[in-house]
Amino acid sequence: MKTREQEEKRHEITVGMMIILGIAVIVFVIFAVSRQQGLFEERYELTVHMSRVNGLQTGAPVRLNGVRVGSVTGLGFVNNHGENTIKVTLEIQKNVQDKIRKDSEAYIGTLGLLGDKFISITMGSEDFPILKNGDELMGTDPIDVEKLIDESVVTLNELKKTTVQLKEISEKINRGEGTIGLLVNDKKLYEKLNTSMEMLADMQKELAEGEGTLAQIMRDTTMYDELYTFLKNTNMLTDSLMHGQGSAAQLINNPEMHDEMIIALSTVQEILGKINSGRGTAGQLVNNKKLYGDLLSSIANLDSLLVDIKKSPKKYLTIKVF
Repeated sequence: MKTREQEEKRHEITVGMMIILGIAVIVFVIFAVSRQQGLFEERYELTVHMSRVNGLQTGAPVRLNGVRVGSVTGLGFVNNHGENTIKVTLEIQKNVQDKIRKDSEAYIGTLGLLGDKFISITMGSEDFPILKNGDELMGTDPIDVEKLIDESVVTLNELKKTTVQLKEISEKINRGEGTIGLLVNDKKLYEKLNTSMEMLADMQKELAEGEGTLAQIMRDTTMYDELYTFLKNTNMLTDSLMHGQGSAAQLINNPEMHDEMIIALSTVQEILGKINSGRGTAGQLVNNKKLYGDLLSSIANLDSLLVDIKKSPKKYLTIKVF
């Protein structure tokens, strides 16, 4: 029969074995997870600048074409080339460094239904250089969902107002109000429009068959011939003016004749100016009212003298016979 000391010793050994087994399991799990997450692999650092991160947090996973290759280690506001941005620091496994190049892009994605954020990186092309430790990765700003929702609400409100207005317009049309309402509901207007269409159809038929005045005008070549003759004569006249020897052609093409006409017009203007100012005989005749009155008086006296001579010629004529 076992003593009490042996039982306690056996119990201690059992507890120790359980503790050792638990530690072994914990270590195994840590190594398994570390191997899966690459915690013990060599890493290098990249940065991304974004205007907003939409809830991205430190420790969020970094994925390369869907495969986890690192995590987010830092978020902070910085001034990047005069613009306030958020600097996102990434730790990436060294074994995928040759796949992340200058043309790779980083953007924020959503993981699962809970909306956890992560950084997704696109694989680069071999034509571009590999990004080294501390280099900046080209980033794409995420969609501002809140702003998009706000704009959608505004759009829905405007659409609602438009729907109400369309409903009001439709009701007015159904009641026969306004021009469109009359077009839809007034039978007389429809009949008049139908009559007009029939008249247009008849006119088209007459034109096609060559009947009626309009068809005769369109088919008669006389008007075309007359228009052609008129245009031909106009061209001949234009050609004559440009290259002919007449007065009109000389006036257009001969600068000397043009200058002489300008001089003549200037002379006429000078004469007219003198007349208007009352200078010279013609100017006095036009502007001097007293001279005009004297001239009228002289003409009246001369007329009276001629009348008197006709009545009494002997009074003014003396005939002597030698």
